[in-house]
Amino acid sequence: MNIEKLFAKSPEFETERLILRRLTQEDVDDYFRFASDPSVSQQSLWNCHETLDDSVQYIQRVLDNYEKKNVYIWAFILKETGKLIGRGGIFHLNESMQSAELGYAIASSCWGKGLAAEAMQPIVDYCFRELDCNRLEGKCNADNIGSARVMEKLGMSHEGLLRKQLKIKGVFTDQKLYSRIRDDL
Repeated sequence: MNIEKLFAKSPEFETERLILRRLTQEDVDDYFRFASDPSVSQQSLWNCHETLDDSVQYIQRVLDNYEKKNVYIWAFILKETGKLIGRGGIFHLNESMQSAELGYAIASSCWGKGLAAEAMQPIVDYCFRELDCNRLEGKCNADNIGSARVMEKLGMSHEGLLRKQLKIKGVFTDQKLYSRIRDDL
């Protein structure tokens, strides 16, 4: 897996409706609008952003992770408005196993429109074709039908249920595990 290539190049992607690019502090207002919606973080480990400073701090952590080369997050920009509507990327990068985990979040106003899958597809393609990944995986809460559907649209296979794997907002939660391997291409 060629992690150096990812961080040296800062790849950008364009889809029919979106531009994917590196997240920056200039995105803070749009990021706060998206991350301050309680429904967006409801099924996540992260909490709803209460203040603009929460978003500033999150984006700074993302920028720090670019420097550490351990997580890469893309901003999802809706072409029609030029506004950030979500973010997604890869983490748990394992160079020796040539694997990574996918993660994404999108504004609730964009749910059910295919935008999360549209945004993540070029990232998946890039991981296999340019970074030499062998395996990508993703997880979602067992009752998160929308997120499961995104992974299925990305060509990922359901591998099983991780029982009570995460404690989200004080509740132990089952996670569905999905993966896609190079052989699936």
